[in-house]
Amino acid sequence: MLIPLLGACGREPVPVQKADPALRVSLLEVSAWQARVEFTCIDAARIAWGYSSSGSPELHDTLQTGTTANTRLEMTVTGLKPNKDYIFAARAIGPEGEESKLQELRFSSAAGPQDFYPWESARTGVPCPADMTLIPGPSSHRMPLGWDKERWSSHVSYTDENGKEHWLFDSFLLIEGQQTGIYGSQGHTYVLTESSVPSAPKELWQQLLDFWFDGGTFPQQESFWGNGSTTFGRWYTGRMVTPPPTFADGQLTALDACIRETAARIGPPPHKRYVIMALPEPIYFENYIASVKNPAAGNTTYWGKLDGSTLDFSKLQDRIKACLWFIDETRAAFARKGYENIELLGFYILPEVLSTTWRAEYKQYDELWPALADYLHACNEGLYWIPYHLAEGYKTWDSFGIDIAYMQPNWYWHNDSDAASLDMGKTFAEINKYKMGLELEFEYSMVEAVNGAQSAAMYRSRFQDYMDWARSSGVYGSRSIALYSGTDAMHQLATSTLPDDIEMYHKLCHFIIESPLKK
Repeated sequence: MLIPLLGACGREPVPVQKADPALRVSLLEVSAWQARVEFTCIDAARIAWGYSSSGSPELHDTLQTGTTANTRLEMTVTGLKPNKDYIFAARAIGPEGEESKLQELRFSSAAGPQDFYPWESARTGVPCPADMTLIPGPSSHRMPLGWDKERWSSHVSYTDENGKEHWLFDSFLLIEGQQTGIYGSQGHTYVLTESSVPSAPKELWQQLLDFWFDGGTFPQQESFWGNGSTTFGRWYTGRMVTPPPTFADGQLTALDACIRETAARIGPPPHKRYVIMALPEPIYFENYIASVKNPAAGNTTYWGKLDGSTLDFSKLQDRIKACLWFIDETRAAFARKGYENIELLGFYILPEVLSTTWRAEYKQYDELWPALADYLHACNEGLYWIPYHLAEGYKTWDSFGIDIAYMQPNWYWHNDSDAASLDMGKTFAEINKYKMGLELEFEYSMVEAVNGAQSAAMYRSRFQDYMDWARSSGVYGSRSIALYSGTDAMHQLATSTLPDDIEMYHKLCHFIIESPLKK
């Protein structure tokens, strides 16, 4: 572009050639599912880019530079497939539309998973469970802590009013969001929280694996139940149990045995029962809420080492590496244990809101979860999520690579002040609009044997609302169902001898086993 420059003493303007933007593209790192590239540019307002594994790529996407000065920018390209050749192309665009020369990179993505396990090889895709039940893990405040065959049985099968036993839940979500420490301490969190709680390091990620697969010794605190009237049924945590409980094997061994014994009584289930493992969130800082107030002082190297190198969670690649370690350790444990009646279905996203705006630089959810989803789908494993009521991300859940997202109505816990904001008509309309599953919710507060008649009656009514709305909205029978029942409320309800508890238990179990999705 020619720009007239006024000459001195009235001479004619001298045309000056304005420099077009310049761009250089470098490949920093490539894996099976993504590549990290660096742009060096000057006089560029934005960068248009694209990639392709067949033919010349079209430049559909745009990255804003934020400056026309000489600058360097990094970007992660996601959605690659293993063992493919790619062309990455980019062009710098100036503030007035000037264009640089087209720059191209050619690279090959890495190989995918090295080992496929028998259940993965046998699949042509990820199975869709009709339902799943949430099973809490080894946080020391849990009472009870372990899962023996009797406790599992309340989720595995159901005996109806006529004495006939039925298979109950298709799948089991192993979930834990925290590890409470010694009584009175902060403990650790497996999921990003706005509370000032330390993030769980690798050794606590390993504790989850040990609890489910191999056993060991785990801390536990005594818990005391309220009487339902003066305490509203809240539990209170007391002193640490001494000595702490020790398990000779992982909790899934008892589940496998429970299913085997049930099958001996009523015949085999239609398919193996599925297990979904909650994936700890790779939290950017050792103490997230304290560090976002002073990022320069935040510790991002707290998690631990892989292959002799300390991971730095300020780097997205290192957060992905930690998650892939947990995924592969879980897959390998299933193969090593040789369970006969259960198989791994996939993994679960712990954060209940997937914000890509609020403090996004510390989360990068729009890059983290798709990268992990690509890996899981290459293994024929699924990815699942349950947001809280209308939480950010529910409208775009499939953009993260999630296979099924379940909505929490949260009606069960409402009070008069927030009842209007929990409009169940709107909630179920949104579930249908965005093709989501439904989470049913209850806790010990619905169990009269634990929490008293007055409180239990109110919560039974709210739980009944869930089932009524699910049927009238068409969600029932067309969407997968998840059940949250707190630490042990399903077992408490199943073993209660009080008439109203028994009636509610039958209603719940019929709702599960009679779903058309079970047919």
